[in-house]
Amino acid sequence: MSTKSSQPNHLIVLIHGLADTLHAWDNCINELRKIEPSDFLLHASGVNGRFRTHDGFDECGKRLANEIRGLVHQQTHLTKLSVIGHSMGGMIARYALGILFNPVDGNVCGLKPIHFITLATPHLGLTVDDGPGQVPFVAWAGNIPLLGPSVKSALQGMGHWVARTVFRGTGRHFLALDGGPGELPLLMLMAMDAPDKDQYFYSALAAFTSRACYGNVGRDHWVSWENATIRSTEDLPNIPPDVVHEGRGVVRADPPDAGLSPALLLAYSAEAAVDSAIGAHPLMAAATASGAISREGECSKILQRPVAASIAASSTRAGDGAAAGTTGAYANIEGAESGFAALQSALPSGIAAGQAAEAEALERAVEGAMESPAQVVEFALERLRRLPWRRVDVSFAGAHLGSAHNNIQATRWTNRVGFSVLEHVRGHLTDVDRLMARSAAGATGRETPTDGGSEMV
Repeated sequence: MSTKSSQPNHLIVLIHGLADTLHAWDNCINELRKIEPSDFLLHASGVNGRFRTHDGFDECGKRLANEIRGLVHQQTHLTKLSVIGHSMGGMIARYALGILFNPVDGNVCGLKPIHFITLATPHLGLTVDDGPGQVPFVAWAGNIPLLGPSVKSALQGMGHWVARTVFRGTGRHFLALDGGPGELPLLMLMAMDAPDKDQYFYSALAAFTSRACYGNVGRDHWVSWENATIRSTEDLPNIPPDVVHEGRGVVRADPPDAGLSPALLLAYSAEAAVDSAIGAHPLMAAATASGAISREGECSKILQRPVAASIAASSTRAGDGAAAGTTGAYANIEGAESGFAALQSALPSGIAAGQAAEAEALERAVEGAMESPAQVVEFALERLRRLPWRRVDVSFAGAHLGSAHNNIQATRWTNRVGFSVLEHVRGHLTDVDRLMARSAAGATGRETPTDGGSEMV
C-alpha cells in the first residue's frame, strides 16, 4: 500500500491478472505517485495471487470485495473509490463491484465511485471461434504456412478441455462453459443486474463517473483489440499502418471526456451548489464556526436524501432540474435545494424503469437460450457498449522486448516500454479529475484549479 499524505480520501485499488501477484503493479504505483497534489491511497490487491486466480471470477471477486471492505473499515476517512484492473483483474473487479454496490445511494462499499480503468481486459470473455472474443493466438495459428488450418482446428478442439482442466472455474467463466438448463453463464449475468441476489454488476459500472478501457491493436496473443476496447470488428478505428507498426505505446485515444457520465457530473455539480449555497448562509456559517458541522463539504448531507448515481445518470428530467437550481456563483438555498429535489424526484420511477429493463433483458436472454460463445459475446458487447467509455488504443509493434499483453501494464523489467501507457493512465486520471473539478466550479462559481491537481466535491 502506498500513500503520499497522512489522510488521503480517494482509494485506488489495482487488481492484477491471471496467475500474477500484487507486485505486477509496482511500476504503475510509482507512476501514479507523481500526481501532485494527490488525495490517493494506492492499494495493490494481494488476495488472489498466482493459482488462486484459477478459482473463477466469483470466488476471486468475493475475496476482493472482502479486501475492500477491510480497507474501508480501517481507513475511515475514505470517501471515493477508483479501480484499475489488468487482464482478468478487470473481470474480478467487475464482480466485486457488483456485490459491493448499494442501489439506494449509488455508492460502492460506502464510497463514491469515480474512475474505472481496465488494461487488456477480456470484457466479452474468450472463445476459440471467430469473432471479437476469439483468443488471438488461435487466429494467429491459423495463418501458419501449410499447417495453419490444421493447427487452428486442433486448438479449437482442445480449447474447452484446457479451459476446464487447467484453469478450472476461471476457464469455465471465460469460455462461458458454466451455467446449465435455465441458467445463464456468468459472463452474461455480469452484463446486467440481479436484484433478487443483491448483484448489481451493470449498475455498479454505470455508477462510475468515468470509464476507460485500454487495448492492444495487435500482438496480444490473449485478448483481442475488440475485446479489450468493447467494440465490434466493424467499429474499430482506422489507424495508419505506419503508426501501428512503429508503435511503442498509445497510438490513438478518445478525448478524456468520452467516458464521462454527463448526468453524474451534473449530479456532482448540484451537490457542489448545495454545499456552496448552504455554507454561505449566515446560520450555516455560524454552525460551521462553532464546530457543530466539521467542514463545509458536509453541509449538503443535512438536506440530502440518498440518490442512486446510476439512476440519476439515466434521468433527463433530474438533470434539467439540477441545472435549473445551480445557476450563479452563490445560488440561494432554495434554488440549490430545488435542483437536488428535482434530481431526487426521478428516483422512484427511475428504479422501476431500471428493474423493468433488467427483467426484460434477463427474460430475452433466457428465452433465447444463448448457449453458443458467439451469442454470449454478442450479448455482453451489446450491453456494455451502452455505457460511455474512453477507448485507448495501444501498439507495441515497434518494441523489441516483452509481450504486448504485459507491456500494456509494464509488468516487469522486460516490459519497460509500457511505461508510456502508465504515463497515459496518470494523465487520464488528472485530466478527468480536472474536468470534474471544472464542472463543480461552474456550479459554485469558484475558480477552476490550474495546478493540475484534483479538486473533488
